[in-house]
Amino acid sequence: MILGLLPIEQAARMTVLSTFWRDMWFSLTKLHFDFMFFVRIQRKYSHACSDIGTQTTQEEKKNSDVWVAAALYIINKVLNQHNGLICTFFIDFKDLVRNTLRPRSFDLDQWLLFVTRKGVEEIYLSLMDEDEYRLPNCIFSCPTLRRLHLNNGISVESINGHCTLPNFTSLCFDYVDFDGVDLPVQVDFPMLKNLSFMRCDNMFNVNITAKKLDSLTINDCHVFQLPISLDLSSVRTLDLDNYSLTDFVKGCTRRGLQPQPLALNVEYLILLEVSESTYLTSDVSSEFIHLLRICPKLCQLDLNLSIFDVFPNNDEFRTVAQSLKMLQYLKLIEFEAFEDCIVFIKELLACFPALEEVVITRSPMCYNDDDFEKYKEELLHFSCASTKVKIVIIG
Repeated sequence: MILGLLPIEQAARMTVLSTFWRDMWFSLTKLHFDFMFFVRIQRKYSHACSDIGTQTTQEEKKNSDVWVAAALYIINKVLNQHNGLICTFFIDFKDLVRNTLRPRSFDLDQWLLFVTRKGVEEIYLSLMDEDEYRLPNCIFSCPTLRRLHLNNGISVESINGHCTLPNFTSLCFDYVDFDGVDLPVQVDFPMLKNLSFMRCDNMFNVNITAKKLDSLTINDCHVFQLPISLDLSSVRTLDLDNYSLTDFVKGCTRRGLQPQPLALNVEYLILLEVSESTYLTSDVSSEFIHLLRICPKLCQLDLNLSIFDVFPNNDEFRTVAQSLKMLQYLKLIEFEAFEDCIVFIKELLACFPALEEVVITRSPMCYNDDDFEKYKEELLHFSCASTKVKIVIIG
């Protein structure tokens, strides 16, 4: 257990302390080839360390090829010598490789095929944007895999639609391309609790079911279409950005046309991330109001204040807000100490009847300390005099 907490090369070095430990690191259940692992390989095998400021592009690529080849060789060596189970397999090439790993996709295929036969429960895979690595079918056929996090440079063409995947509890797709996915048959994840789509493309045919889904995250996924088969009744935590908010509400509206009106059981709603493509260019107030209306059990709400710069002061919002009798905690980020922002915050404090605590965090873009302190005192005074809500302002 102690060796499993060490970087893998340090775990290997422990063998010099005892003959009893000589081969023990070959049976580590957690294999982490993370950022620091590749940094150490880069420092040892790259010839660019001493003259990195003067090297040409060709020299930079050559040196990158050297240490990348060394890293791949070491990972292959470790896996070939490994015995026993592998519970966690962690690979992170992102931000380190200056050229694509596409010619070495065979190595990646063999690693994933190997670990899926060794009882792996968690896989984290992060590559470079240019890699366009096609995830092999063995991932979604692995009976032991519970948590899968795919980040950057990965495309998914098939999610074995012919079978139920019984053990997945967490799926995170970050910067993943679903081009070519065709799921005429629903893929069932009966134990899935956490599902995240972030910066993903071509998601039209992602057709999955997850009856125990507890947390759903959709951030910066352009042209996102909510799978009609995805059961939202069990979702307690919902995390959206302003772009995904619009598409999510559209999907919910289509479902609401059914005989039974749609009502979500969301208790924690997060609207913090702001998609760069729509930053301050679209008014999402109507979608926000609709989402609050269909989340009557809401207990905690996190908001990015920059989304609501031009939020309308209207009776519809007040009516919906006052119906949220369970909303006790409110978190507001990106506070820039502007008058319009103060007006919006006061509106929120006055509208939510059950509020007990509000946490406000200062925006890095708020440069004027005098204005910040001025509006901070104004909000604290307003809270004490009018709402009795506890306010914590950070920054």
